[in-house]
Amino acid sequence: MTESEIVLYIWPGQWGLHSFEPMCLAAVIFLQLSIPGKFSVVECTNPELSPTGTLPFISHQQHVVATLSAIMKYVTGLHEKTSRITVSLTASPKAQSVAWYEHCVSSVGDLVAHVLYAQHANWNELVYPALVKMYPIPQRYYVPLRIRDVYRKRLEASDLWTLPGEELEKKSFLERSKPDTEQPEKHKDRFLRVFEREKVAEKARAVFDIYSRLLDTKAYFYADSPTSLDILVAAHIWILTQAPFPDALLKELLKNSYPSLVSHADRVISLAFPSPDSVVPTSRRKHSLMSLAPRFNIGRSSKAGAEHSFDSYNLLWFGLAVGGAALYMFKVPFLYDL
Repeated sequence: MTESEIVLYIWPGQWGLHSFEPMCLAAVIFLQLSIPGKFSVVECTNPELSPTGTLPFISHQQHVVATLSAIMKYVTGLHEKTSRITVSLTASPKAQSVAWYEHCVSSVGDLVAHVLYAQHANWNELVYPALVKMYPIPQRYYVPLRIRDVYRKRLEASDLWTLPGEELEKKSFLERSKPDTEQPEKHKDRFLRVFEREKVAEKARAVFDIYSRLLDTKAYFYADSPTSLDILVAAHIWILTQAPFPDALLKELLKNSYPSLVSHADRVISLAFPSPDSVVPTSRRKHSLMSLAPRFNIGRSSKAGAEHSFDSYNLLWFGLAVGGAALYMFKVPFLYDL
């Protein structure tokens, strides 16, 4: 890492993806297209390191820049002449691109969040185990659930949270062990699950239809090379189609009904990483006991939303961890004497 090198902080990579979070993945793609070989990546699981309380963010010399759009603006200003990204659009396409960018963040972003955090099988079998492995004890016992709760609030507002499969599993053992003749609600639960899946698929079709029409038969949305919109859409679609989700509802929908969007994502990724040798230097921020203690950023006047504030949880668990360790050290000698 050189003194002038840009360092990108992102949520860690998973399942062969540079990051499991779409905005972070988009940041990696953007930098790889803009300044290949001139940046490095640090995988991070504490968004409180960012001045906005969110990932991704970059550090460069004395500057720290957070949010994907701000990163794009900053880096483009430094390397506009050498970038492989279209940055100069006429007034009308530029305004449209900005509007669609925000639409993608909310609409396609909600679909990705639903697949990661609300689809029962995906959460239990894929996402939750991955998140647990990212954190040390004791953070692994509460942070993954805290992250999911953040997205729950977002998805409830979008009517994408209902979890009939999970509610069925929460029933008591006696209720689940009754014979089928004594479970009149079983068929109702099954019907509800099918209904909810179709509702999600319908919402996804409405969103994907928009971007499929916008792309039409073009290689990219607005130019002969990728724009910020192309990168953002590709990052979301890439996660939906490449992660090994046990519940592949939206993955199959994309591959069967929207091949142009899948091909578009492949095209953007192939341009950014044309060969297996296109490796981004990556390191992981190590955890320590002191990482449980909350950090207070003097330069941040307010939190970037309550959902990203882990300070109170970290303070609680920091105290418990230190106290538990002290108690263990005190008790262990006596246990061996018994």
